Amino acid sequence: MGSVVEFLALNTKVKALEGRLLSKEQIGELIACNSYKEALRFLKTSTKYSEALEGYNIEELHRGQLEVILKKHYIRNFTKLMHYLSEDYKKLLRIIFIRFEVEDIKIILRGKYIERENDELLNMLNFQCSLSTVDYNELLQANSVGEVVEKLRGTVYFKHIANLVKDVEKEGLFQIEMALDFVYFIMLRKFMKKLPKEDRDVIRKLNGTYADLLNIQWIFRGIKYYKLKPEILFNYTIYDGWRLKKEDIKALCYSGDLKEFYNRVNSTIYKEVFYRSNFQEYLLEKEILAYLKKIYLKYSSEFKRNISVVLAYLELALLECRDIISIVENKRYSQLGEDIIQFITATI
Repeated sequence: MGSVVEFLALNTKVKALEGRLLSKEQIGELIACNSYKEALRFLKTSTKYSEALEGYNIEELHRGQLEVILKKHYIRNFTKLMHYLSEDYKKLLRIIFIRFEVEDIKIILRGKYIERENDELLNMLNFQCSLSTVDYNELLQANSVGEVVEKLRGTVYFKHIANLVKDVEKEGLFQIEMALDFVYFIMLRKFMKKLPKEDRDVIRKLNGTYADLLNIQWIFRGIKYYKLKPEILFNYTIYDGWRLKKEDIKALCYSGDLKEFYNRVNSTIYKEVFYRSNFQEYLLEKEILAYLKKIYLKYSSEFKRNISVVLAYLELALLECRDIISIVENKRYSQLGEDIIQFITATI
């Protein structure tokens, strides 16, 4: 595993990458742009994203293309970090990459479910790279959801979703997508045992906090929109929580109604996240990410000689992509700066 010397060199490299992230001033200037096209021009001419946008005609670039470009840029930096890691930590990043690969697999599954053309799907995929464990071309050649799943045979995903194909016609893709999301947590849980205690503690807090917040969000949606039974809600929760024990999650699932659910959430450490959003969908995701961002920034500033600095940077860079997309997207609707700020994790 990593030595003090290894992490000192690695953290120095990560700090150099962090220096390429947007400053508060740049975020402010981006928000102040008067139009979608002006925001794109600012990104290309006045930020480090100029290299990502090189070769693209920003006068013709639409929102979907920008998202793909930014995510591809992110994953290039993600893979670059692999060169500075020992083999054990490379394995860790490969597991973290599962989160992104699952996003692309879902795009393909949804595309096959609603019979989208392959060319359209190909332009929506974000994360194909040297870390990919699936054959994108093979998956795109499938003619149905069942064929996509069959083509995943031999990957870490297959055993988790193979038995769910039979229910797609009746249930849609819900069960398959949830099962795919679980793969990351399952793989990480197994691998963490091999890490030094200090690194295990970092990952347990980061991943566990993320799991806690996802669980609360999932239970809320399951009660409000899907009217799911408590046992079904509980069955689809993640078991890797940080501050919420199994009994806490179960109690949330078995809330008699939304009012009881809200009261129970307000008794948890995460009440501020959901109080700020007032459980409004358009704000909930942002408040969850903003809460996590505080933790990432803390780890980044501490500069400890363990895996925390690397993981914090990777999450902060990903959040920046989300913020840029939100800002530029809202420019299409001519929203003012104060309106845009409520949708992003950045503070100015």
